[in-house]
Amino acid sequence: MMIFLICLLVTQEARSVGIMGALDVEIESIDDDMTVEMVDTIGKKTYKIGKIFNSPCVLVQAGIGKVASAQTAQTLIMQYGVDIIIFTGVAGGINPTLDVGDIVISKDVIQHDFGQVWPDSFVPFDTFGFYADSSLIGLALDAVEKVEFVPVSARSGTHGKIPRVVLGRIATGDQFISSEAKRRWIEEVFNADCVEMEGAAVAQVCAAYDIPFLIIRSLSDLANEDADVDFHTFVLHAAQNSSKLVKEILNQFVR
Repeated sequence: MMIFLICLLVTQEARSVGIMGALDVEIESIDDDMTVEMVDTIGKKTYKIGKIFNSPCVLVQAGIGKVASAQTAQTLIMQYGVDIIIFTGVAGGINPTLDVGDIVISKDVIQHDFGQVWPDSFVPFDTFGFYADSSLIGLALDAVEKVEFVPVSARSGTHGKIPRVVLGRIATGDQFISSEAKRRWIEEVFNADCVEMEGAAVAQVCAAYDIPFLIIRSLSDLANEDADVDFHTFVLHAAQNSSKLVKEILNQFVR
């Protein structure tokens, strides 16, 4: 799964924003609105340097999983000196009150696959994760009111559903969840709202360098036995709405 992560330095100067997505579909609409000034290739990843709405940005497809996303976040910080990292993308729904198309803004992120395996159980090492920057959260919540989201038709049969946006906990692990039993376990153990494969790794790198971050996830599926089919059906709509919210946040930087 994929994600969008923001690291922010709150100053009066122009802030450089690192924008990440795991898949091309998660960043392509952001790429369309970007004025690219330079392109680099580092570690087989393409970094596009330029501006979106006059906000200095570095855009990159990080790849899937915690190792790929951590490597990319470190490069954004060390090579390009970004002040903010935003990871945008899609996720599987964990909170049973959420539906396909709904959006989760990270309050905090945890790793659901980090712990000790016993013969008959798994014990997480830490159920407390990394907290997103409060100023970025505020910008994101303000941006929600200004975005015209793409309506999503969920599998339940609803048509033209405008996404619900919540502030919540995002669970990260190197697993695409397609199991109702596993979904319930993540809900019960971590009280998470959605699950993906990159966010906590990016957050951990940001925390190591005191870089503020934000993750925005739009639900492409509900992390159950229908997840694979739903993901392919709704990934484009979900990714577009996550990107719309990110772009409105960037737009607010220059107002």
